[in-house]
Amino acid sequence: MTPDLLSHSWKLLRQNPFLLWLGLGMSLSSLFGTGWRLWLGQLITLDFAQLTNIQTIESLLFSTEIASAIAPMQQLLWRGLLLAFGQFVLVWLVALLAEAGIITAVSTTESRQPINLWQSLRQGRAWLGRFLAIDLLVFFPWFLIALLMLLILLVLALVLASFAVSEPSAGTVFATTGMGLFCIIGLAALLMPVGLLSFWYRLLTFRQAILHGVAGRTAVRQTWQRIRQNFGDLFVLIVILWGGQTLLLGAVSLVTSPLLTWLTPLTNSDTIALQATSWLALLLVTLLVWFVRGSLTAFVAIAWTLAYQNLSKVEN
Repeated sequence: MTPDLLSHSWKLLRQNPFLLWLGLGMSLSSLFGTGWRLWLGQLITLDFAQLTNIQTIESLLFSTEIASAIAPMQQLLWRGLLLAFGQFVLVWLVALLAEAGIITAVSTTESRQPINLWQSLRQGRAWLGRFLAIDLLVFFPWFLIALLMLLILLVLALVLASFAVSEPSAGTVFATTGMGLFCIIGLAALLMPVGLLSFWYRLLTFRQAILHGVAGRTAVRQTWQRIRQNFGDLFVLIVILWGGQTLLLGAVSLVTSPLLTWLTPLTNSDTIALQATSWLALLLVTLLVWFVRGSLTAFVAIAWTLAYQNLSKVEN
């Protein structure tokens, strides 16, 4: 089934170029990688030497010289937090809408009905609320683990801060720190497999919801039944589609990441010509990476939709 599936997916992508735009929407996060590099580049250029005179908490809070030194850092931190929050919300919503558009477009195309970009987006928007509900159901275990990690980090920070104003023994500090790090590392090791399983499960649940026209909770339950009945086929698809996508994107990153990292500090150059050239090169490489990721993401999303349709036909 896999060779035919891949050739059919490529054929659909060539015949319906608008699917590439939806793939670009699903891979919007690649654009923000450059934003984070620029943010880190600004952080590196800050003068940390002015903070070497901090000896007490009081001097950090009330010294006017220190306040003027940390003001740029505070502004940069707030910009980073806003960038992270805006990126998360924007990427999540756009990716959900784009994936819903691809699934509806592929299912409509397979039924020999013509469809374009705006029609696919309009039909996909009708599923957006259901996709949000599915994400809430499927990613809830991952969210709990991430929340627990955050709570442990906060508690550990508060405990270490209390140690800073007291005189605990070195053994107490090391034991507390070690216990906190042990919990964080254990949860981090659990977070990755849970995150991958949640990602694959939601990917299938989205297709179950649209292709069979069921509600989010029903789609989650029916997807589990379908996974149990077709575990071998789905495992092969995960290895080929997700594994192949990961390898190809990793190869692209090996080439582009060093280039982007090298170009980023040049955007702060004192030479106007070099600065402008660096910004242009950075923009071109970023757009190229986005195009490659979008093309591959669209192809894989089409393949998953066709594969899930085939599984449904076999069972029926």
